[in-house]
Amino acid sequence: MTNQIPSNSFKFSMVMLLMCCQFSVATAGGGLTPPLDPVLTPFQSGFSDAVAIRNAGDGSNRLFVVEQGGRIKIIDNGVTLATPFLNIDPLTNGTGEQGLLGLAFHPNYAVNGYFYVYYTNNSGDSIVARYSVSSGDPNVADSNSALKIISIDQDFSNHNGGDLHFSPSDGYLYIGLGDGGSGNDPCDRGQTRDPDDIVSTNSCAVDTSFINQGGNPDSRALLGAMLRIDVDNPGVNVGDACGEGVNYGIPADNPFSDANNDCGEIWAWGLRNPYRWGFDRDTGDLLIGDVGQNAREEVNFQPATSSGGENYGWVCREGSIANPGVSCTVANAVDPIIDLNHNMGVCSVIGGFPYRGPETTWQGTYIYSDFCTGDLYWTVQDNGVWSGLAELTSTFTNVRGFGESEDGRLFYVSSSEIVEITDANYSDIIFADDFE
Repeated sequence: MTNQIPSNSFKFSMVMLLMCCQFSVATAGGGLTPPLDPVLTPFQSGFSDAVAIRNAGDGSNRLFVVEQGGRIKIIDNGVTLATPFLNIDPLTNGTGEQGLLGLAFHPNYAVNGYFYVYYTNNSGDSIVARYSVSSGDPNVADSNSALKIISIDQDFSNHNGGDLHFSPSDGYLYIGLGDGGSGNDPCDRGQTRDPDDIVSTNSCAVDTSFINQGGNPDSRALLGAMLRIDVDNPGVNVGDACGEGVNYGIPADNPFSDANNDCGEIWAWGLRNPYRWGFDRDTGDLLIGDVGQNAREEVNFQPATSSGGENYGWVCREGSIANPGVSCTVANAVDPIIDLNHNMGVCSVIGGFPYRGPETTWQGTYIYSDFCTGDLYWTVQDNGVWSGLAELTSTFTNVRGFGESEDGRLFYVSSSEIVEITDANYSDIIFADDFE
């Protein structure tokens, strides 16, 4: 996720942060109530390299834990089931920044049983595939039901992105892709959306084995971008697809669908490594944690009313500053709402979710983290102004991802443990025993 050396020794108060100007954020608005007395409640442990936690939205209240090595496990009635929901370990190499990285359940999962995974295959390329739950057991997927949705040729082993989510606003599947790896985006993937402009020299050349497996060499133009595809209408409007364009369609209102031979799947671009990100389940707003390089960590905000097309500036910009490692400019780059300076010890932002659970005092509070410090941070939006940016508490571990239960309770995952984030002033903390 980063080239920085992890450090857990940096602890800053709100006053110090403001004095040192290490956060870039709008001035605080009025009438805001910050979250109080955070409590971190261990929920379940015993996982191996967990990276995400999801719910199926099917009324079962089960939680699905994604392990980087290729397994998805179920927590049901307070118990982690012995048999994985899905095991694709033979298909992926879960080391470094590779492996099984993302999971999204179809909005109509309760009826169709479809769910989608993002993983890097044994050749290092990115795969999004659809699977189905088995007909005989709701806690086990049909491992033979795999349908490849899209594959993307990766230049290097790092910066794979990996998160994918269905938008609560439009129902389309969004896929976050990193810039293809290395440092300073040597293949210029973050600023390429036209396949005619793909850099194909030396280490940026297309992988012939990827093509031999049915991949589209134009897929390299999809790197460094947020994709938006229609999995319910395969083959529709795919004339300018840079992926396979067979098992998905391209929404007609995607910003680049009919423009200058650009990749129709692209919704926004100029990203370095959108490793963890998510939607506000109430508003449909999109918040993208984009891992930085040597200077800044950032969170980008896209309102649900956006028509897409935002350029977040990488590789020319890192956070809200010019990237000191290159010399280039981007016209109309969108600045992040959160810009964390590496001088404070951060190294790899872990995007979270706005809180939409049962606690009234936390409503709309965006909670996220940094991998190296292990701290949880928060910010809120008031009439379009982001404010109240501060440290919430420390986890004293490496946070790797976040997730929500069906009723909006918020959890983070470390490598081995699931922990709920709640408020000491709120009495209805969810324990594993509550499911029994």
